[in-house]
Amino acid sequence: MGYHVRMTEKRSLLRHLTVLRDEAEKQPVPARKFFAIGNPSHIEGYGETLPLLSWVEESLSRFVISNAPSTSWGRVSPPSFVYALPNISVKPKDGIFLVTGPGEDRTEPHPSGEGELKIIFLNRAEPLWPHGLHNVYLYRLEGMQTKKIAGTPVI
Repeated sequence: MGYHVRMTEKRSLLRHLTVLRDEAEKQPVPARKFFAIGNPSHIEGYGETLPLLSWVEESLSRFVISNAPSTSWGRVSPPSFVYALPNISVKPKDGIFLVTGPGEDRTEPHPSGEGELKIIFLNRAEPLWPHGLHNVYLYRLEGMQTKKIAGTPVI
């Protein structure tokens, strides 16, 4: 039974990825950014899932996803959800599924033999994009600066 359920879930993921790819490939190449972003939907066995189609060869760790613009991070209540994606390499045409619920990230071969499926679990109890229209914010981290500093003395 487990195998049958897993194959059904995989077919559902593939159906969402196919719809996203068909829509995204109609865009002119210069208009494409890092990923084609699909619409979140509830997929049996996964829950709320946001499909992405990669246009880049990059590590996902260079990207952050949020349900609010960066200008509001740390400034609004309830707090925005900001999630640094894991250190998983992607290539053009890889399918990425951001699953809101709990689980362990995994990579699977695409049944067509072209690309891979990356399933990333955000480990959240509540949906990020419930009913209605929402923006998905996907930021590419361009650089980082760090410096070791001494703490402020407590008076």
